[in-house]
Amino acid sequence: MKDIDDNIRDSMDEEDDSIHKDNPEWDGSESELVADDDAESYEIPETGIKISYVMTRKEMVECLYHTDMYKTKGARAIFASVVFGISFFVMMLQRQPSSMFFCIFCLVMIVMVWLVPYLHIQSLAKVMANGKAIVAEVYPDHIDIGSGSGAWSIELDGSCVLMEFDNIFMICLPDGRNFAIPERVIEPEIYNEFKAILIAGTKPKEK
Repeated sequence: MKDIDDNIRDSMDEEDDSIHKDNPEWDGSESELVADDDAESYEIPETGIKISYVMTRKEMVECLYHTDMYKTKGARAIFASVVFGISFFVMMLQRQPSSMFFCIFCLVMIVMVWLVPYLHIQSLAKVMANGKAIVAEVYPDHIDIGSGSGAWSIELDGSCVLMEFDNIFMICLPDGRNFAIPERVIEPEIYNEFKAILIAGTKPKEK
């Protein structure tokens, strides 16, 4: 009898492990299934997934970095730095007083390419990560965000772009707004279904 109990316990542990592998980033946040209250009387109410979370400053920094706020970043920033760096050394080799101004200019531009975006994004992230809870209900054809006068929605009709990075889903709307959902807030049991809804209702970002 003890062997049977041990086998049952082992099988349950293996099942829990397989569930958590679906979303290893889950932080224990609770999700719940909700009905679509906006469905018409002749429609069958759809079941949605309700999530509630607070964005961290680090997550906000990652989201801002992946927007088009700054065109000169990543490979472009490296290319610009190399160009200004080569120009700096070329002008230094000429050893002319008039070249010193251009050398200083090159150094300033290299600093600005890297430092200005970094400081600006850090500053914005600090303001935006204000500890306010975000409540959203995700349905197969739309996402309801907030409540009352500040409520708004995202249509999952293929018009939005879905980005996935650093364990974050970010939906980019046609009007320029973005909405981020950290993977850590999605329960492992519904992670695959949740991700499938987002992928089906959006399009990937063009490279």
